[in-house]
Amino acid sequence: MRLMGMRFRDFTWKDNPVDLQVKAARRVAETKIPYGQTQVEEVGQERRKVSGKGYFAGEDCMERWNDLQQVFSQGGPGLLQLPGLSPFWAVMDALELEGVSGKDLVRYGFSFTEWAAQETYAGTGVHWAQEGESLWDYGARWNRPVEELVACNPHISDIDWLQQGEKVVVP
Repeated sequence: MRLMGMRFRDFTWKDNPVDLQVKAARRVAETKIPYGQTQVEEVGQERRKVSGKGYFAGEDCMERWNDLQQVFSQGGPGLLQLPGLSPFWAVMDALELEGVSGKDLVRYGFSFTEWAAQETYAGTGVHWAQEGESLWDYGARWNRPVEELVACNPHISDIDWLQQGEKVVVP
């Protein structure tokens, strides 16, 4: 299975970060009761935390770093798409330039916190594909039959291999 690329707002990583961690947790309260026993109760789910590290390589590495830094400086929530997971609303809460390792290589780190104030994104609307994605990927992500996506996207000639920037309509 080919994993889709990582995106935040309108910034798309050309190459996914080399290290990506998603942490989900629940708040649990433990209460002591008589005779040395305890009672455990779930009191809610914590917001997901995402962190990672990666690098930009090539002649345009500093330009891509500046683009990512500009997205960070905008502040506020945006739609975060991680490889293999459904997109969710998040706030980019940290961005770190870890160093320039020789010519044409910039290392970075980042973290996001889930933004719970927004409704779950249903996926409807227009998306712009990354090269190698398929309508099957979009169908699986948004729990839609591929026949429905094919009917809404008659302009797509190859549903198994989308081109970079190809328009995909999800009803």
